[in-house]
This record gives sequence, structure tokens and C-alpha cells, in this order.
Amino acid sequence: MNTPSPEDRALFAPLVAIAAVGLGYAIQVSNGNLHPVSVTWLTVALVTSTLALVLPALQREDAARHAERVAVLVLGAGLIWQFAQLATTSPAMYLRPGRDGFQPFLMGIAAAAVLAGAGLGSGSWLGRWRLPLLVGVHLALGYWLLRASPRPHIDVFAWHVEALQALGRGVNPYAITMPDIYGHDVFYGPGLLVNGRVQVGFPYPPLSLLIAGAGYVLGGDYRWANLVAMGLAALLMAHCRPGRWAAVAAAVFLFTPRTFFVLEQGWTDTYVAFLLALTVWCACRAPRMLPVALGLLFAIKHYMVLAAPLVVLLHPGASPWRATVRTLLKAAALAAIITLPFAVLDPVAFYQDLIGFQLRQPFRIESLSYLAWWNQRTGVRPPSLLGFVAVLPALGLGLWRAPRTPAGFALAVSLLFMAFFAFSKQAFCNYYYFIVAALCCALAAWNAPAQPLAARTPAPATPPTTP
Repeated sequence: MNTPSPEDRALFAPLVAIAAVGLGYAIQVSNGNLHPVSVTWLTVALVTSTLALVLPALQREDAARHAERVAVLVLGAGLIWQFAQLATTSPAMYLRPGRDGFQPFLMGIAAAAVLAGAGLGSGSWLGRWRLPLLVGVHLALGYWLLRASPRPHIDVFAWHVEALQALGRGVNPYAITMPDIYGHDVFYGPGLLVNGRVQVGFPYPPLSLLIAGAGYVLGGDYRWANLVAMGLAALLMAHCRPGRWAAVAAAVFLFTPRTFFVLEQGWTDTYVAFLLALTVWCACRAPRMLPVALGLLFAIKHYMVLAAPLVVLLHPGASPWRATVRTLLKAAALAAIITLPFAVLDPVAFYQDLIGFQLRQPFRIESLSYLAWWNQRTGVRPPSLLGFVAVLPALGLGLWRAPRTPAGFALAVSLLFMAFFAFSKQAFCNYYYFIVAALCCALAAWNAPAQPLAARTPAPATPPTTP
């Protein structure tokens, strides 16, 4: 295995920028569902993310400077496109705006565009206040959306309300059944729908339930927690590295065009984005807190355990695997402390809700995945296990080629789950929203080469001249 550089490569930033903006476009086209254009841009994101890992460092002395300029151009063009999409297409699906219509939303988007654009220059007249103001505008827009779409017609929202109400009554939310709001069993596995109830309890880990519960208690709508998680993720990204670069990456994440659609639908992937940003921030700024952030990250989604081997990328020292094992043991202990109190109440129900339910879920032909695309073109349904098979080369590539840096870790995580979802039986907007966040974390944590490789080679000593 080669020894990666402690710095990130010059080509890293422009390639990851293309992937982040391109994947945002992929889920914008059809709300994250299968579409030929979406498949094309998903492929672009996969290819550019892979290239960011495998391409060698540039040898030219001005490589880092040119790479940063290209990346800024890509992100600047991406921001222009994102705000154009937000201003010209509906930001969500079940909106019922008041008498002012979309005017408040459009005014907020215009203000956000000005604030985000100010960060592209070498200096900003708002200084350190620019990003907090941008997050504040995002919060205001999210408030408008929650009022305009108070009860979206999606089972995720209905099931959260059911679980939180059960928890408020002292009932185990993992031992109940959920309402069927659709009137059919197309979205559920065989035998799961009985007399208008889906035979599953709350299908997300306890930490997700607790975070959602905070939003439900404090704001009357658990999606307030989702909105706050988005803003906190952006703030953490912006403070991964000093200077303007990280703040631009945070703005791209915060206003990826389906951000308010993800908020409306109540998907919990916003918590995953926040905790991944926290993990990357800790790796950059507070390494002693890294096990805590990782423990929370592993506790928020059960599939995050797939990324455990990549933690070695956050330990560039002489004994990386030994340090990794120590970090993972501490993280696992914290995740267990959070999860086990709910699991021991009814272990069988807990397993069926979190694992069994996912295994019984049907193949979704509208998924943004290569399996659904192949099924649409040929009528042949590939095996669903291909998603787990795709994890292996992505994981191996990350361990082999990713720089041992926080940015390298974030990129390896994004490539791992992009491959996993792209070859899974189900993959929708919220899945890829998390990957957009991971790519923006990689951008925010990018540590450009301090000086080009050629400049690090000492020049031969000049012999003294004879007077």
C-alpha cells in the first residue's frame, strides 16, 4: 500500500466540486427519482469522485493555485445554477403558500444569492458575519416552508408523529404498528400491510428519534430539528479550515436545490449530514472529540457502520490501525449507550423495525439506481445484493488511495455510499442529499498543498564566489 501524502492533492478540489454540484443536479431533475438525465449526472458524480481519489498529485509549481481557481469557478457556476433552480422551480411538493404566494420565498432566495456570491471574492464586506447571515436566511426560508407545508403526504412524516406520540404516552415506539396513508402495499414488502396498518414500528435508530423529539417538543413539528441540523452542518463545514474556501462549500451544501424538498418530506438524512460535518470538523479542529462525533454518527443510521474502516484515514500517525481501533471502541461504546436502552425493551421488535423491515422492502423501479435503470431498459431485475458488493471496491479504493486527511475521509465516505446506493434496490433524494453533504464536507476540509512538489525539492547549493 502506498503512503498517502498528509496534504490533499491539487486536483481534489475541482473534481469534488463537479461531483457535489452534479449530484445536486441529479436529484433536482426528478426529485431524486429515476430519469435519464439523473442517471447521467449520477454517473458524472461517481466518475469525478473516483478520479479525485486515483489521480496522482500534479508536479507543476502552479498546480495548487490553478486548481483552486478552477474549483472556485465550478462552485460559483454551481451556486448560480442552484439559486436559479430555487427561484424558478417549486422548492417542495405539498406547498400551500398564503396570500402572498411565493413572494417571501423568492425574496429570501435573492438575499441568500447575494450573501453566497459575496463569499466568492477574495474579500467580503460582511466579513465573518456573512455565513451566519446566510444560515439565518436559510432558517427563515425553512420557517416559511414548514408553515406552507404543515402535513406532507409521506409515510416518513406520519410515522414520526405516530412514534413521538407513542413515546409521549410512555409506549415503546419500536413495539407499535404504523398507519398506512397510501391505501396500497406497493411501497411495502409482502405481508407487511394488515388491516390498514403497516406491521412495523419506528424504523430509525433511537438517536434519530431523540433528535426529532426535541424538534417536536420545542417547535410542535419535528422537522424543526431537521432545519436546525442543516444550518449547524453548514456552520461546521465553514469552520473546518480558515479562509473563504470552506464557507463557499458550506453555501453550496446549504442551497443545493432540493434542500427544502428534503426538509418538507421530513427525511432524517439531515441528521446524518450534521453529524458527518461534526466528525470532519472534529478531525480538523478538535481531534480529542473525534470518538464522540463518530459515536453519534454511527448511532444515527445503522448503515454508517460500513464506513468504520475508513476511520483509519483520520489517523495519519505511525500506528494508524492501533489508533483507529481505540477510536472505534470509544465510538462504539457511546453508540451502544444511546441505542441499547431502546433495544432491550423488545429486542425482536427492535431488530425487525431497523433491519428486518429493510430486508423485506420491495424493489423500487422508480429508484435513482443502476439496478432500476437496468430493469427499465431490459425488464431484468438484478439481485439486490449488488449494493453490498459495490461497497467492497469503493471501500478498498478509499483505503488505498484516499489521503489520510479529514477531506480524504469525507470523500471516501461519499464514494462508498454513492456506490452503495447507486447499486441498491432503493435509492431516493434523501440518500443522495447526504452524499452531497459528504462531498461538501470534503471540499470544506480540503487542505491545499502548502507548496508544489517541485518547490519542495531543495535547490543545489551555490558555491561562494571568489572576491
